[in-house]
Amino acid sequence: MIHRSNILTPIIAALALILAAPSFVLAKDKIPVVATFSILGDLVKQVGGEHIALTTLVGHDADAHMYKPTPADAATVSGAKVLFVNGLGFEGWLDRLSEASNFRGARVVATQGVKAIPFKEDDEHGEGGHGFEWAGVFDLSAGSYKWSFAKVDGKYADPAMKMVILESDGIEASEKRAVEYLEGTNSVTRDHNDQLVAQDKAYKLNFDASRDMTVFSVKINKAGKYAFFTEHMPFEFEADEHFFKDNSGKDVEPVEQEPDTGHHGHHHHGAYDPHAWQNPNNVVKYLRNIAAALVKADPANTATYNKNRDAYIVKLKALDAKIMAQMNSLGENQRTVVTSHDAFGYFAEHYGLKFVAPQGMSTESEASAKDVANLITQIRKQKISAVFVETITDNRLIEQISRETNAKIGGTLYSDALSRPKGPASTYLKMMDQNSSVIAKSLGS
Repeated sequence: MIHRSNILTPIIAALALILAAPSFVLAKDKIPVVATFSILGDLVKQVGGEHIALTTLVGHDADAHMYKPTPADAATVSGAKVLFVNGLGFEGWLDRLSEASNFRGARVVATQGVKAIPFKEDDEHGEGGHGFEWAGVFDLSAGSYKWSFAKVDGKYADPAMKMVILESDGIEASEKRAVEYLEGTNSVTRDHNDQLVAQDKAYKLNFDASRDMTVFSVKINKAGKYAFFTEHMPFEFEADEHFFKDNSGKDVEPVEQEPDTGHHGHHHHGAYDPHAWQNPNNVVKYLRNIAAALVKADPANTATYNKNRDAYIVKLKALDAKIMAQMNSLGENQRTVVTSHDAFGYFAEHYGLKFVAPQGMSTESEASAKDVANLITQIRKQKISAVFVETITDNRLIEQISRETNAKIGGTLYSDALSRPKGPASTYLKMMDQNSSVIAKSLGS
């Protein structure tokens, strides 16, 4: 069952009072936009520049995992033209806030197109026997829709994919049936331009390698809510356009989805590691998504947004080359990093390191005594010389591990939030440079 937190009950009551107050006047031509947390806010700022009025909900040195929305936040979101979110389940509180604020603008998932790292832990976060990677519920009118799958970097993420469409009010209500159909052998094959309808069978969708985009028609015979379950994330097949549109070409957004909402009981974060910004190559996709959304919201400043995006990508590539050189200088026995919580998977994968943490991907999770004991044994066995604390976590556990293993505290890493303006990680570029320098210095000594 999907449980809604009652944390926003006072927000809904207070929102009307806040909205009734005299509204502020934005500077000429600036569009109001909201970013959910400081790292994403910095990226939006770099692209939007002087043409946007940006509000960041979860600020510097603040933990988005533990964030509790306020009535003022609801008012801010209500007035935004564009709401930028990380996605991949990072903002588990977001849908409740969006609903409370009656948000009617464009919601942009910055991680669209990123190749997400599957979550591999075996605890409550794990996928268990799920036969799907993504599920979404759409409130649809009767009529025809288009579901598209695009090549990304010249190829489809897979040559084919199974999908199930069921008339259902929610993911959990139809999940069991969907998994049975996806894992069964009695599927119906469909090709480019074929029609899909809600049915008690899975579709096998074949993607046309000769086309840059394979499109299927979705026929809805009766208005209502429909649950779509897919073997792969639809975002893996997105290039420049949203994957689901109505006949007029308007994007159709889910009222519930997993991963991304944080509602579903099996996950805190969802099926994937949401910390995709830890790889600068992923941030290139963030920037493209941000620029595309700003161009759509404010076409008069298209040239500026695209210019800002391209200039920042040049800086990203230079930073990536610097970090790669730093990490390549470490020996094979100097490549294990111990941190408070598991937020550096993308950094590890891209730069050839191994990160271990007593906590999971969310700072809300707690390390078990067994996990801590195993980690202490690993540090001693591998003679790991340094462990690292983080700015947004309670570091007493890492300090305990340091005492018991004689591994030094190598420094402070910034994972989910930037530092304050005068700190060493006040922008995304500075944060990545700071983290890589601290790691290289501590492990290389």
